[in-house]
Amino acid sequence: MRIKCIKNKTLSEEPFYSELGKIYIVYAFGIFREYFKYCICDESYSFYPLWNPANFFEIIDGCCSRYWLVGLREDNNEKIPFLSFPEWANNPYFYGELVDGNKNDTNAIIFRKYKALMDLEFPDPSITEKAEIGDRDWLICPKCIDAWEWKDDRDALVKCPKCRTIFNNPRYKNEYPHLNIRI
Repeated sequence: MRIKCIKNKTLSEEPFYSELGKIYIVYAFGIFREYFKYCICDESYSFYPLWNPANFFEIIDGCCSRYWLVGLREDNNEKIPFLSFPEWANNPYFYGELVDGNKNDTNAIIFRKYKALMDLEFPDPSITEKAEIGDRDWLICPKCIDAWEWKDDRDALVKCPKCRTIFNNPRYKNEYPHLNIRI
């Protein structure tokens, strides 16, 4: 799921760290204290994402991540649905432990693993260059000319293991043609 920041100040003019016009990937979302919120990695990201009010964003791509599950959270003695990856959706203390820990704690490592997967999952309109197909099993980086074995067609993006540049995956099969996304 991708969202675009359309507002980044509260009524009291307290700024959030999200940048106006920038597109963010949603790593979790739910209702907290009667407000719908998205959990994103904004400009203040260090090793955990931050919750932001949904009314500060518009949905650019509403597709849910294949890594998400629905969990339930307790809020004002009610069970409220919450979506994120399994370790977070099934553990009501995951985020608190993530925030209270450090970048080498188990929850931080788990979050980084899912973040890396979700960052490549859907098309990104700002990425225009494609990796090249070497043969049926290999891709070639057009930037550093390194090649790596990659047969997967599920993710829209790929990352060169050598130079770490992200490219469109030339094998990606758009399973959501109704979104009118071209790669």
